[in-house]
Amino acid sequence: MKNYDIIIVGAGASGLTAGICAARNGSNVLILEKLSKPGKKITVTGNGKCNILSNREDVESIVHGRDKELACKIFRSIPFETLLRFFESIGIFIHEKNGYYYPVSLQASTVRDTLVTVALATGCDITCDCDVTDITERDGGFVINNMFSCKKLIMSAGGCSRPDLGTDGSSFRLLKKFGVGITKLYPSLVGLATDFKQSKVIDGVRHYADVHLMVDGTEVFFENGEIIFNKKGISGIPIMNCSGIAAQALDEGKKVSVRVAVLSQRDREVMMKSIWERLIEGGYNIEELLTGIANRKLVYAAMLHLHIDPELRPSVDDGFKIAGHVIDMLCGLTLHVTGTMGFENSQVTSGGVRLDEVNPATLEHKRLKGLYITGEALDADFACGGNNLTFAWITGLRAGTYSAGGTIDSDIFY
Repeated sequence: MKNYDIIIVGAGASGLTAGICAARNGSNVLILEKLSKPGKKITVTGNGKCNILSNREDVESIVHGRDKELACKIFRSIPFETLLRFFESIGIFIHEKNGYYYPVSLQASTVRDTLVTVALATGCDITCDCDVTDITERDGGFVINNMFSCKKLIMSAGGCSRPDLGTDGSSFRLLKKFGVGITKLYPSLVGLATDFKQSKVIDGVRHYADVHLMVDGTEVFFENGEIIFNKKGISGIPIMNCSGIAAQALDEGKKVSVRVAVLSQRDREVMMKSIWERLIEGGYNIEELLTGIANRKLVYAAMLHLHIDPELRPSVDDGFKIAGHVIDMLCGLTLHVTGTMGFENSQVTSGGVRLDEVNPATLEHKRLKGLYITGEALDADFACGGNNLTFAWITGLRAGTYSAGGTIDSDIFY
């Protein structure tokens, strides 16, 4: 049996970061990864460009979880400038564009490659194709798969999202055996399934819109941004940002809907004036009158939904009423949510290890000494924009540093 000071389960963002920090503080480190290559999930972040960091001040508005106050405290526990220095210390340089932070390379793969290279250079052993199926406590430490032993164990295996990238929830099953408290798990940052009958007509349509999430008739979320319609429902950043709330509400048996406004009331006034003038001119059918007010497929779907014949050439008064119905629908299209697109399509997991069970400074479990938990395995998830990766870096930095006896203000960041 091979012995290590620290074993890290999961070679993702927080796991690789924890490994680098622990090794830089003098510990003998082993990182175990169930896939054939480490850091695979990092390579798909930010659509392959890796939105690597967040510098948000209003963390309270973007966090989900049972204990939002504690999640915000951890998120703010390492200053943005300190995180920048850490990345510069390992050779990753970052630039800002429109408030978002990316590696200069604009390639998520270079972030993964650099983290792996530095982890190996600092002395970490990385063993891939190693599915951790058994953890036992022994002699004040831990034994993994009856093959490796350690004094300290860092669980960085993520949540349940994207099992094809290695995060299949197996770490929660292992932690439950130790009596670790885990809140209910939901897919988050994921598309929503709806029962809109015209979904196939608008498949692939992108449109800027106001998005209102309604739960039992009450608005619980609002955001403006680009939405994407597909055959099964709706996606896009505003939808993903409210998906965790929707998933939990559905699980609780509540009625959930999304009201999408691709047109505003101000748009309506201008459009109706134009339509009235053209109706008086004459010679237009309904489809011709409405061409240009929004994406053609959306307009056509609205007409189908309202049982309107696009070829109809109505009277001025009837045409004005019919056009008004279509525009009203596009000012507030209500889509009844039937579910989410599942963990297999979600970016993060909502729920996880209870934050009140870990020391927020070190990420060590308060009862199980020597056990540290990082990243997505914790009950804290955030809106799009590099926030979840930032939380992964912060928790990895803290767990890796403190498990090895170091402190955050040490010179490992310079």
